[in-house]
Amino acid sequence: MQASRPSFQLPLMYAFRDAFEAGDAGKRLDERVGGERVIPGRGTLKRSFDEAALKRNLVLDLLALMNTIDLDSALDLTGLDFVRRSILNFGLRDIAHLTSEERGVDEIAETLSQALLLHEPRLDRASLHVERQASFDEVNQRIRFNVSAEMSCKPLDIPIEFVAEIDVGSGKVQLTRLPVPA
Repeated sequence: MQASRPSFQLPLMYAFRDAFEAGDAGKRLDERVGGERVIPGRGTLKRSFDEAALKRNLVLDLLALMNTIDLDSALDLTGLDFVRRSILNFGLRDIAHLTSEERGVDEIAETLSQALLLHEPRLDRASLHVERQASFDEVNQRIRFNVSAEMSCKPLDIPIEFVAEIDVGSGKVQLTRLPVPA
């Protein structure tokens, strides 16, 4: 007898992503049977997900977050604390001006942590850990950070681990060792 895999609660954001992928997000569906309105199929999304699907959706959002420069890097948000903590300031601080030898590079781990905590509510705050790898890729000018956390889910949390690899010259971030099966 095969043990059943746990079924996880569906995040609300999936409904929007699913409608977009299906190409029906902008269509008005007004189906009627015998004069009565029928709820279209897109409104009857399955209510549970498997672990791989949850991780896949998280990875899409992490990639967007890690490769977006926040508003605070372009405008002075001093005194605008609500804007600084809002979705208007989505992304990471601009790090393209840093080099591998500057003190500021050590602050990148804190920048990564802050962005993840502020803009990714699925990650459990207490479990998030970002640590710079000791080695530095001199040839490609890349700094790597190990990131681990637990994705808050029902009925149980899911561990997540990946490497954020930052190209110091361009400020671009690549995520490797992603928790998504091939």
